[in-house]
Amino acid sequence: MKVILEAQHAVGHPELRGVGYYSLELINALLKRKTFDYGLTFFDYNKEVGNRVRAEQYFGKYNVPFFECNELDYRIATRDESVFAEKSYNDYTGTNGDIYHFMCPVSIPTNLKGKMILTIHDVIWNAYPGMVPPHTEELHRIAEKRFNTIKPFVIADSKAAAEDILNYTDIPEENLKVVYISYDDINMYPEACDVSDIVEGRYFLFIGAFERRKNIAAIIKSFDAVAEKYSDIKLVIVGKKVWDDTTDMDDAIEKSKHRDRIIFTGYVDNSTKRRLLSNAEAFVFPSLCEGFGIPVLEAMACGCPVITADNSSLPEVGGDAAIYVDARNTEQLVYEMTRILDDSQLRSSMIEKGFVQKSKFSWEKTAEQVEEIYRKVSMI
Repeated sequence: MKVILEAQHAVGHPELRGVGYYSLELINALLKRKTFDYGLTFFDYNKEVGNRVRAEQYFGKYNVPFFECNELDYRIATRDESVFAEKSYNDYTGTNGDIYHFMCPVSIPTNLKGKMILTIHDVIWNAYPGMVPPHTEELHRIAEKRFNTIKPFVIADSKAAAEDILNYTDIPEENLKVVYISYDDINMYPEACDVSDIVEGRYFLFIGAFERRKNIAAIIKSFDAVAEKYSDIKLVIVGKKVWDDTTDMDDAIEKSKHRDRIIFTGYVDNSTKRRLLSNAEAFVFPSLCEGFGIPVLEAMACGCPVITADNSSLPEVGGDAAIYVDARNTEQLVYEMTRILDDSQLRSSMIEKGFVQKSKFSWEKTAEQVEEIYRKVSMI
């Protein structure tokens, strides 16, 4: 059986996060298994972007065919349905697959010869209005019209995401399957090391994109209250802006009495991320909504206690190995941050539970379940 994997999000940007990371890890896991006759598609209209170079870097060792579209700009394909009026996705990419797996809704074409499988990571633009940047919402609204019409078989990352998909889209329940994803178990592990080049002393850690749903303002406000009691504690914030409107975060920083103890690192590589997670007092992640929440598993894998929110998919990911708070209750967050500093036994217990919890997830398991879906869809 010929299975075509859409690799656009894995190769389309040098800094991987979210869908790009999912695409990279799942494709790697599938290609390692060599179960089917795999091929990869991506757009390479703008050669200077380097998509082909990254494809070779990430997947060249597997010796699978690359089907690149040099005729059409990806940005046009995601917005303009007319490009598929006379030519199919197969025509543009030169593919003839039995199964096509698209890793994100914005990638799907309206004209495809073959059976479509689509991963929908979340429908936050519907379930949690105002929580995604306007340009992202625009793209997903276009994609939503497409998948509501096509009704492909859909893979969801979590039960919470699946419930939202059923509530906010036209995808029927029989076309939906939950497949848990995982974390980077090659690069994320405990490391006893010095991080004084970044931060000295004890610190809380946040890692993620600077967008409204990540609730960074609440972390800063809560840290400010904790810092009143603990003169040595700091806050390290890892990530970068993906949304022009970071007013809430900016205001919280401006009003902070302890902003001199808040460190912004920008985007960091895996080695630096591992070092920071391995040495943090706790990973603080009170997100307002998540389709899955990979950072929770990354923290656990590095031996870092997790304080996260009790909403969306996060309890599925964290199990009994995380401390949960109401994301909108900063007093509760302050209490739990203080408790993790004061109670070494609690901290040790959460670390041990985290090691057990993270072991329940692997990309090998994910790939195995995804391949079962390929078999099922091929027989429909």
